[in-house]
Amino acid sequence: MPHPRISSVVAVEPHPDDVEILCLGTLLKLKQEGTRLTIVCVTNGDKGSGSQPDLPYPEVAAMRFREASSVAAALGAEFINLGAQDEYLYDTPELRNALAAVFRRAKADVVLAPSPHCYQTDHTIASEIAFQATHLSALPQLRITPPALPALPSAPAMYYYDTLPGLDFEPSFYVDISGQMARKQELARMHTSQMASMKSQSDWDLVEAIEVLGRMRGLQSGTRYAEAFRLCARYPRLKAWTQFPA
Repeated sequence: MPHPRISSVVAVEPHPDDVEILCLGTLLKLKQEGTRLTIVCVTNGDKGSGSQPDLPYPEVAAMRFREASSVAAALGAEFINLGAQDEYLYDTPELRNALAAVFRRAKADVVLAPSPHCYQTDHTIASEIAFQATHLSALPQLRITPPALPALPSAPAMYYYDTLPGLDFEPSFYVDISGQMARKQELARMHTSQMASMKSQSDWDLVEAIEVLGRMRGLQSGTRYAEAFRLCARYPRLKAWTQFPA
């Protein structure tokens, strides 16, 4: 990424697997540089059973937690699920505080969040919760308990990752993930339930979506595969870079 080495990145996703589709290649690059990684899923994903629609919701949530946790472990990241109901996400003080607490505990320098223009409200509301939580994480008068966590010295920089399937998204910059693409797809396959669910509902699976979107963004940016990001250009989430990007 075109800024100095980052100590800690928190990637926020509405459902278990969104990060894998839209910004996992960048996380793989950051991990290679020694960055601390945290993936936070806002919902429990309990409606993600399109290929087996009669499965009990708690069983689906548990399955998706296991899949996402396995991917995070393989990546060398921490996985946290805030447990909101899939498909019915609302912006609440409790979720804002819970996410702000994650940012504080991780000492986040950068937050990657869903686009506010993505295809359904779990994505757009998760984006809004992340936007508010970056601000709250740096307010010392906000006492988030338990446990008591000191406020960050400043709000983390915030970037929006791509939409599904790349619609209504104007990138500010791209990250070349050509060297990470095979590993990204390998990790995405660990979401066995979603490979089947998306195929049954949309006639494409996670790996195919990753291939098509990555190739399109690569074509736009002069490389084989890329991931696209957009600056969150609102104070205090916009940070100066120390050098001009390549």
